[in-house]
Amino acid sequence: MPFVCDGNGQENILKITLIQPPKPRYGVQAEDDWVLARPFSLFFLAASIEKHTQYEVQIVDLEQRKYRNIPLKTVFGESNSQIYGITATTLTRYEAVKIAKYIKKSHPDVMVIAGGVHFMHCAEDTLNSVPEIDIVVRGEGEIIIVELANAICRRQNIEHIKGITYRKDGKIAVNQDEALVEDLDGLPYYSKFSWDEYPEYLFGYPERIRAISVMSSRGCPFNCVFCTKAGMKYRVRNAKNIVDEIQNLMDKFDVAGVNFLDLTFTADSNHLTAVCNEMINRRLNLKWWCESRANISLDLLDIMKRAGCVSTVVGVESGSPRILSAISKNISLDQVLAFCRKCSDLEIFAIPYFMFSLPGEKKRDLKLTLDLIIRLEKLRGIGPCAFQPTLIMPGTEIERISYKRGFLKKGFSWYEPYYSDFNVKLGQLPNIPLFIDKLNPDKFIKVLKELELRRKFSKAEKLGLRDLIRKGINLLRRQPSSLKYVFSPKYYCKFIVNKIKEMLS
Repeated sequence: MPFVCDGNGQENILKITLIQPPKPRYGVQAEDDWVLARPFSLFFLAASIEKHTQYEVQIVDLEQRKYRNIPLKTVFGESNSQIYGITATTLTRYEAVKIAKYIKKSHPDVMVIAGGVHFMHCAEDTLNSVPEIDIVVRGEGEIIIVELANAICRRQNIEHIKGITYRKDGKIAVNQDEALVEDLDGLPYYSKFSWDEYPEYLFGYPERIRAISVMSSRGCPFNCVFCTKAGMKYRVRNAKNIVDEIQNLMDKFDVAGVNFLDLTFTADSNHLTAVCNEMINRRLNLKWWCESRANISLDLLDIMKRAGCVSTVVGVESGSPRILSAISKNISLDQVLAFCRKCSDLEIFAIPYFMFSLPGEKKRDLKLTLDLIIRLEKLRGIGPCAFQPTLIMPGTEIERISYKRGFLKKGFSWYEPYYSDFNVKLGQLPNIPLFIDKLNPDKFIKVLKELELRRKFSKAEKLGLRDLIRKGINLLRRQPSSLKYVFSPKYYCKFIVNKIKEMLS
């Protein structure tokens, strides 16, 4: 049994509970793509605690169906853990705070530790705003959580522990950063889960294939202004170890698909090639999905296809070269078009991701984006493209710009109440602020409607003239705003040109 001395000669079992908050449900379009994913960060923490200590650790994933509509009192009221670790994204920050408040009120002597992608970027704001949280872990927590648990259990000072922010003598103390985990293959694996707990299917693929998620790397070498992990050192696992894990999961859970949850699976061509060759050599007969960059060597797509890649998403963000440069995307429109055409030729389903209301974006930039979306969606197997407004996230360049320009007021806290009805109108989550720069907010609704109309007229180009007129009249009845397309000489000229091209091809 794992025992610890409480400082008075009395031996007690030390218990740690790791918690993932539930996502709030607002009934908006952005929730349509949510899936129940394993809480990788908590799994890694639990595995590290179990490997390096004798403490008892349990994971409470409140996103699981069994916890739906269950009061916190039922979940934590009788809990006897001494340490509670709570992770959160910006989306779930209010739920995380609610949990911290309940735990501290019910068990005032316990230690509440917060970590994850949200808390790490606003540690001081967290401690100033949420007295129920004792410590914030910044960065990757596998090393930090073990050192914290040992220090807390032995009643030792925590001033030497790197990567934490905490209160000391009524003030906030910020210890130096802990180094990122370099040897990802050395991290212990957490296996106490079943496929039925986290049912998963291959992303972005029309056929419903049982799948499992795997991570082959951490970090991202790119510096997109909207990303919370921009510039985080990129590290990879050994290709053999990755495919060993995949093969074990295939056998254990009878899955035929894998979703690679790397921030960018194609970031390192050598790593990508090694993993693909390992899968090819083992003849796994596996289908898989990943996130990709558009500026990769197109030869890599051939290797990916041979290894089983059938679907991907690619971050494009804008159809304006000026904006792509402004947001540090470092891709060209030619690369985007070439990537998507190659995916279409190889029958790899691809969903390009776009954003609007980016820094400095004007109407002409937005028009270029809509033009590119329509152009890409005409390719077989490409799209429908994702298109959403830019959100302000802590720790991003977008957040820094927002403070500098006054979009976020001085003294703004990520924990003050925030709810935007306008976000809901856009189909977006209402608890995260929009980034609104050059474009008038009224334009946001209009641009979404314009994209919807342009998509309909793009599909109509494949119709005969009689069907086109009939559908056009019906569309006018439902959406009078489509008038500018129905009676557009430019549109009909384009329609006739496309028909001539079809006849000649």
